[in-house]
Amino acid sequence: MKRLNLTALFGCLVLVTVAVGCSGGEAEEPEIVIIPAAEIELRSALENVSESELVATVRGAGQIGYLQPITRRDGNEMVTTFRIENRTDGALAGFKVDEFWYDRAGDTVSGGSFRMQKPLLEGQIVEVTLRVPRNSRMSRSNYEFSHKNGEIEATVAEEMDEPTPLEEEEGEEGEEENTEA
Repeated sequence: MKRLNLTALFGCLVLVTVAVGCSGGEAEEPEIVIIPAAEIELRSALENVSESELVATVRGAGQIGYLQPITRRDGNEMVTTFRIENRTDGALAGFKVDEFWYDRAGDTVSGGSFRMQKPLLEGQIVEVTLRVPRNSRMSRSNYEFSHKNGEIEATVAEEMDEPTPLEEEEGEEGEEENTEA
């Protein structure tokens, strides 16, 4: 992160020089010198910021579509895979999926969460994988979607295009293969 100093703020450097000493004559007035700041790099600092960091995000309710989640057992974990599409006119910051597992009596047994580090862009399709420790009492699950600036209205879709690869979850997605039809 670059720091802005007063030179960058005002666009110039002000120097005040005062003569100190004993001279038999009159005292000199302080000299004020204004020097234009030659190297203000505000514009270059903004040009180095990538476009994904400067995306306007939606405030309030957002809309997504998702394919029916596929859940399978993988050793001591329950693995749930979603394909999700942003159908909002704008990006969703801090997009989050929470999964809750319940027993037959309706009591919460376990849960998991996924949060995107970058905004979910308009029309972007992503694949989300949730891993929850398996418990013999698990009977059914429920999902909640949200984003940083509000709730999500989610609808189940019949079909969806292939997901956009996510850079931050490459290792996680690379390990996962969907074997169920």
